[in-house]
Amino acid sequence: MNILITWTNQWIWKALKEALQIDHNIFKISKSSSKEDNFFQCDLTKKEEIEKLDFKNTIFDVIIFNAWVWYYSGFFQQNIDNYEEIINLNLLSPIRLLKYLEHNINKYTKIIFLWSIASKKFMKNWSVYLASKFGLRWFAWWLKEEWKKVYIINPKIVDTDFHKGKVILPENIKPIKTDEIVSIIDKIIIWEEKKFEIDL
Repeated sequence: MNILITWTNQWIWKALKEALQIDHNIFKISKSSSKEDNFFQCDLTKKEEIEKLDFKNTIFDVIIFNAWVWYYSGFFQQNIDNYEEIINLNLLSPIRLLKYLEHNINKYTKIIFLWSIASKKFMKNWSVYLASKFGLRWFAWWLKEEWKKVYIINPKIVDTDFHKGKVILPENIKPIKTDEIVSIIDKIIIWEEKKFEIDL
């Protein structure tokens, strides 16, 4: 099975890649370079780099979108370049890349957005980040009306070092383990999980 994953060199995405490549043929996109097989270096905020990706005649059975960026601060404490990066990567890059991949998918291809509970809740100091998350969630919703095989996974804070030093978690918040995310994706792949939206 051919699975394409975006942003595979950090945090949960690295764990996801390592877990899935045991049983599947994994294609990887990341901004940083790598000598791995089926690796494509691409800055997904740049349309011209997306248009240089060449997957030849590969048909993807599963596409997992999870490249995103955030800046945790009040709205006026960040500059417009930061906000344009958030919108470009979190919202526009999945739309651009999926449109570009229309010749690398077929009617059985599953599209998974590994997103965030932030796409459903209001949180302090995340105004533009939340805007990007809410926007992508509704894009996924309407895409589902056309494509059917669309899924969005909304974890809370994941048990990695990504948030450490940035966000203080309430004591009642238990971080999600990466293997819980992998388990949900495995269930989607084998048609066991059929819900559009899965909150973790």
